[in-house]
Amino acid sequence: MALKAFSKKEAISHGFKMTKKYFGVIFSIILVCAVFEIMSGQLNVRAGGGSISKKDVQELYKEPVVADDFYQHLIAEDYIKGELRVVQEKLKNIKNSAELSLPAAFEGDREKIFNFLEPYTYRLPFPPSVYYFLCVALWIISMIVEIGIVKIGLMLSRDQKPSISELFSNGSLFIKYLLAYICYGLAVLGGFLLLIVPGIIFAIALGMFGYFIVDKKMGPIESLKASRVLTKGVRWQLFWFGGLLVLLNIGGLLCLVVGLLFTIPISLIASAYVYDKLRSQDEIASP
Repeated sequence: MALKAFSKKEAISHGFKMTKKYFGVIFSIILVCAVFEIMSGQLNVRAGGGSISKKDVQELYKEPVVADDFYQHLIAEDYIKGELRVVQEKLKNIKNSAELSLPAAFEGDREKIFNFLEPYTYRLPFPPSVYYFLCVALWIISMIVEIGIVKIGLMLSRDQKPSISELFSNGSLFIKYLLAYICYGLAVLGGFLLLIVPGIIFAIALGMFGYFIVDKKMGPIESLKASRVLTKGVRWQLFWFGGLLVLLNIGGLLCLVVGLLFTIPISLIASAYVYDKLRSQDEIASP
């Protein structure tokens, strides 16, 4: 039985060729994804929360003693809590400076303190229940978009022009992809708990499950098994290929970030190309 193999240079060259050919539609897809991420990010930012460190407080009060006093007051008032000093609901629910509980020593800085704390408060125009509903909805959409990106990568690798609608048209695969993703994550996590190396092996061996779900409509377990079979004998090659893609994207990041507009689609297409290349070799080898 012939050993499976692929050319890293050929895969990246193909990725570059297809990115160049379809850059217009690729740029549109990246733009849509960016807008979606910005909207999700702004929603979370305006929902407040997070944590407040002593270093953060020192931006408000430069004098260490004053900063420490105010920091201890935040803890005493249950505005922040725990080792990570996570912002509590009491602080998030404050709507104006008058609602702040402050000792006499800080009374003269009420507005200044509120301006400092305001980014940690809830500032959305609807109740938190609506925010939580939107978070779940956006998470589901983001997972569907991730499935769409896998499909777009396959289409571009096969010299097929995708449409922006491909990002949102794969909802029927959501449950399969989610279950496979959970199983994949648990396997990799378990591997990392076993001295890291098994986690890397599981990540490589099972990492192509998404292609089988999108391309072959396989179920969660079936897709993971298919990925394990497909990557058998080439996992070391895939490890170095993944490292090469990381270096490629670091290079894109260093090119004033703009380079990522090219390196990310090149990586996406090159990875899909490797999937197709390995799968074609499996089909040839099958009786």
